Amino acid sequence: MDHRATKTCWHCLVGETLKMLLEPIGIEVRSEVQIVSLPPKADLILIRRTGGGWTDDQRLFLADGLRDLDADQILAELKITENLNEDVLSKITVYDTLYLETARLKRHQLQSVVISSTTPRPGFLEQYAFEPVGPGGVYESRPCWGGTVRLILLNELADEAQNAPLKCFASRQEERKKAFETIEHAGLFRISVAFERTIVGLWRLLMKGSLNSPEMEGITPEYVSQLGKEWLDWLVDVTPNDELFSLPKFGLCLEQKLQEERSGILLRILRRHFSNLPAGVESKVIAANLDTLDAWIDRAIDARSLNDVFGDQGTTKP
Repeated sequence: MDHRATKTCWHCLVGETLKMLLEPIGIEVRSEVQIVSLPPKADLILIRRTGGGWTDDQRLFLADGLRDLDADQILAELKITENLNEDVLSKITVYDTLYLETARLKRHQLQSVVISSTTPRPGFLEQYAFEPVGPGGVYESRPCWGGTVRLILLNELADEAQNAPLKCFASRQEERKKAFETIEHAGLFRISVAFERTIVGLWRLLMKGSLNSPEMEGITPEYVSQLGKEWLDWLVDVTPNDELFSLPKFGLCLEQKLQEERSGILLRILRRHFSNLPAGVESKVIAANLDTLDAWIDRAIDARSLNDVFGDQGTTKP
């Protein structure tokens, strides 16, 4: 199935990548942000803490330029294939002001940033009075129209684990290559099967050439995930099990494939024995681990009721 749209939604791709990385540790990520009370929505990413403050563990997963911020919410405008100019800087100031009003936030609760894949033209930083703050690739300016603009340049971020998911979208291919290598060496594939599929899909796409190439047109998060899944499934099929188990970064992929197979077998048996299954049974089966599925399959073969399969759990939801 082709998941391509008419135009690549870059902020959706970046937002989905960050969502899979950050939401398991309690950081909400939204790739569509309501700036005013009525549509349309702006092409922004909102990163928002859900508790009483950023924890040390959460900050470990935030990229340079984001991890040092104390604001409750971070509003990020992404410039992937577009060059930086005064219009970009003025827009983020407008978005910042409008979102403060719409979300009913106080000034200290929101920090807006521009994240740029491309490196600015010579003289841009000096022209708009950007000064380096903190780690490499992070700058701040106070433009003449007021406020503070923080700028994060992906090509200049250090090759560290916290920066790698964002640096996958850097304009320079050598920087993207470093980012994918860092993700592998840091073991970030272990975060989840979904994250692994997305990163592998991005690798297949973004290491082919420029972000402006025709192959990048119409890319969606679903398309990227499907590319990653196809490649990982192929790897599982062609690699002997003893070798595959020795590759930590593909452990989650193999487990997921086996879970899908076992779930499908069990559901086919249950539907043959009991026809229409009660609500909650399918979700229970899909959520079960391999050991549990194997036990349920053994019971299902001769079961006369669902209680014979699930035991004391009956047909309750997982």
